[in-house]
Amino acid sequence: MALIGPKKRPQDFGFKPGDHHLIVNDLSEKMKAFDYDGKQLWEIPCLARGQGNDYEWRLERTDTPPGLYKIGAVYRDYEKVGTNPGYDRTLMAYGWYSLDLVELENQEAGNGRAGIMMHGGGSQCGWPGAWASSQRLFPTYGCVRCHNIDLRDKIVPLAEKGAIFVSVYQEG
Repeated sequence: MALIGPKKRPQDFGFKPGDHHLIVNDLSEKMKAFDYDGKQLWEIPCLARGQGNDYEWRLERTDTPPGLYKIGAVYRDYEKVGTNPGYDRTLMAYGWYSLDLVELENQEAGNGRAGIMMHGGGSQCGWPGAWASSQRLFPTYGCVRCHNIDLRDKIVPLAEKGAIFVSVYQEG
């Protein structure tokens, strides 16, 4: 099966030393991280799958649209509420951390989509399951879902070093 991905590269948007590139492959359900020099740092499970029809990203609540993104704002709920917060619908849905994905190729707006993020949690995990370090990766409304612990220990620290570019590949 062919994969559809970005048309551009991080280098087209000022990729520089200290920056990182994450590659999300929905077919393999994996994310790989690379430093500026192209050295692979790690590989983790992730899901770029929506709750709607698989192999579709043009509709609401479906797969993450393929293309190149850049991490924008980082929301650090884990750091604010700690390891054992009371029930909260937002914490359940998004988990420990959520990171805005800023489209760089019009892949969201061009398909009538908006608000795509990378986050943990999962309402289908229930409470407190969605707050567990390694919760089950259920499909989202089009966001990239990762384990809470991987967001905390692997992805968020990269944001403190420089820009993070994210390439999303989908089945085509």
